[in-house]
Amino acid sequence: RLAQQTAFAAEPHPAPNRRARAPIPPQPALVEYREPARALTPPWQPANRFPVPSRPARVSGELNAGVHDLHPRYVFESYIIGSANRLAFAAAQEVAAFPGERYNPLFVYGGVGLGKTHLLHAIGHHARAAGRSVVYVTAERFTNEIIEAIRHGATNEFRARYRAVDVLLVDDVQFIAGKESTEEEFFHTFNALHDANKQIVLSSDRVPQSMHHLHDRLRSRFSWGLIADIQPPDYQQRVEILRARAESQGITLPEDALVCLAKPECENIRALEGALNRVAAHARMLGQPLDVRLVAQALAPLGDALKEDRPIDSDAVLSAVSRQFAVTVDALRGKCREHAVAWARQVAMYVLREETSASLLQIGQWLGGRDHTTVMHGCARVGQQIAKDERSRADVSLIRAGLRA
Repeated sequence: RLAQQTAFAAEPHPAPNRRARAPIPPQPALVEYREPARALTPPWQPANRFPVPSRPARVSGELNAGVHDLHPRYVFESYIIGSANRLAFAAAQEVAAFPGERYNPLFVYGGVGLGKTHLLHAIGHHARAAGRSVVYVTAERFTNEIIEAIRHGATNEFRARYRAVDVLLVDDVQFIAGKESTEEEFFHTFNALHDANKQIVLSSDRVPQSMHHLHDRLRSRFSWGLIADIQPPDYQQRVEILRARAESQGITLPEDALVCLAKPECENIRALEGALNRVAAHARMLGQPLDVRLVAQALAPLGDALKEDRPIDSDAVLSAVSRQFAVTVDALRGKCREHAVAWARQVAMYVLREETSASLLQIGQWLGGRDHTTVMHGCARVGQQIAKDERSRADVSLIRAGLRA
């Protein structure tokens, strides 16, 4: 018994009032739970019920494009300078050398084919050579791009492209007039670039004050910088243009033939180049030397095509307006304030302003000695009316067409 007590005492005993704990089994490794992938379209909804049109690749490509459409031949070195374009050329060189610092915006205006696009491209080439980002765009293309951007939800890309450049060149800007969404977007683009001291260069066939359908806030901004005009080339400039074009095309043009070709006045440089191409084609196809006789022979069928159109005078405009509205010319010049006569008189003011180079003061004198502010008001009223009324627009179009017939 003593031996049993001794063995029992030697055995280990748990502490009093403390329950023995079972060993903790090892925990399984944690496994990340992932929810099973669900179909993008629930099974109860047809997959093509509301298809989202995909954006054409050309939209993003056009919006992200950098310099494009710069003609390799339109550089400062190939531009023929004369008294008719000296101011515009000097201003373009200043702008190209100091973009955003001089004449911002530069507004170049003149008739068709006088070299406005050439100057814009030359500025673009010079700016790109200096490492600046350039975008050249016509007003028509700008309009089409903003329409496409709105349609495909790419307005941010559109704005990023046009508002992040160093030099923006817009050709034929008069064509944005009357297009509300285009004017709105161009207004904000203009402000963003001007505030950042980025250069803006615009070309048009008329001065900003003559863009009657353009919003006032844009018309005033177009006049902020320098407005430079380009006139038809004079005789000496025509000679130099023909000499340069003949040399670039490898045409041997004797001096007397050159003088004969440059002698008639022409309305634009394109007509001059067309005459040179016609004469050169005749010499090549007929196998005859290019001399004075051939120049006269080649240009004879064109008659007076190379001559500048006869200026439209005030009497022709007043006669056309009186025929269209069945009022007398004396009534247009008189003091009658009847609605029909007053409206016809305002139309005459508008047409005289658009079709002649007369000042507001001159137009007022032709219409009975009226004040220039009266003429300005009349032109503005007709411009607003033809923008919203089809009949008024047709009347003015018929008058202008009759003057050109």
